[in-house]
Amino acid sequence: MSVESKGAGINDVLSMINRAIMGHGAFPATSTKRWSKLLLLESLVEITRPYLLIMGIPTVGIGAFLAPGVLPSPLILAFGALAVMLAVAGTHAFNDWVDRERDKTVWPNRPIPAGRFPAALGPFFALSLMALATALTWIFYNPTASVFLSITEILAVLYCLFLRDQAGYLSLPFIIALFPIGGWAAISPETLFSSKLPWLLGGIVLTWQAGHIMVYSPAHPIRDENGVLRCEKKALFFFPTPRQAALLGLFFVSLLFVDSLLLLMTMKLGVFYWSLALPAGILTVGTAIWLVLDPTRQQRAISAFNTASMFLTFLCGGVVLDVIFRKHLSSFLWWAISTARDLLAYVEQRIITMEKVIYVVGLTITIAFMVFSVLGLLRGIKKQRNS
Repeated sequence: MSVESKGAGINDVLSMINRAIMGHGAFPATSTKRWSKLLLLESLVEITRPYLLIMGIPTVGIGAFLAPGVLPSPLILAFGALAVMLAVAGTHAFNDWVDRERDKTVWPNRPIPAGRFPAALGPFFALSLMALATALTWIFYNPTASVFLSITEILAVLYCLFLRDQAGYLSLPFIIALFPIGGWAAISPETLFSSKLPWLLGGIVLTWQAGHIMVYSPAHPIRDENGVLRCEKKALFFFPTPRQAALLGLFFVSLLFVDSLLLLMTMKLGVFYWSLALPAGILTVGTAIWLVLDPTRQQRAISAFNTASMFLTFLCGGVVLDVIFRKHLSSFLWWAISTARDLLAYVEQRIITMEKVIYVVGLTITIAFMVFSVLGLLRGIKKQRNS
């Protein structure tokens, strides 16, 4: 939806921001004039799909937090989260570059088809982000985790170029399943092939991603040459009907719920896990059943999609909270106390350490980046209103 009148209000602003962070395209190409540098910066952020970057962190985090061994410092964990976000961002940017012609009709307001982001820059930008993610993992963690991330990135590129169209969207879960396994390898690489738990975590992410895809597929049905209503997305070498997609979605989210129970029993997780994950799992299975009863209702597919997203978030969040408060609370408290003591010493003695420089510079860059991105959004919105 574009802003067509000067009377457009806050809802239009929020709608544009939502489309930008989800990667659906914030602004159309309504002029042949060069876009401002601020709006180019906004497009640079938008092509990475900022909101979806967050989903990669918990899938890796459950592997890291459940692996045996001592967790690294919060600063090192932050670099790990950054590496995950860079890898996912690179994949999204590469996907948009591959889809640049198709998006002219499907998502015409995305940065590349709208002419706000140079198409020639797409693969270089995407692969640079992936390479940086791999380098950070190698430097701050270990070669095994870096190799796992590299394999994931290569498979993601192949998915965008070939697997998605030839095999179907259900080839993606096998790639995403490597995320928690890589997170485990980052903390405890020597136990990767001697423990079953990292592969159970991979199964959790695999079933979530598969269910996530299938419950949303009925939302956009099309009729084939025989007049049969089918989903526009290929599942695995075939285009399912809305009911078939809904049944597959129910099957996978049910497996996910079973896997979440297995994780609860295997790791003997506490109240933080089951109070978050189990209600979300029951709700997810319930909305999937609701979708099966009427798979052509778009709102039901969207509800099933949203609750599945919530399930993974709560499941991973429950794991992290449980592990922190049961196993690593003392070390995190000690780090917090030490950090507070160091900051007080800095104020009193004006001593600048390298770690403080990293924190200050990183925070400054992050704030500046966010401010310029928001300014770019607002300037683009203003331009659309006046056009």
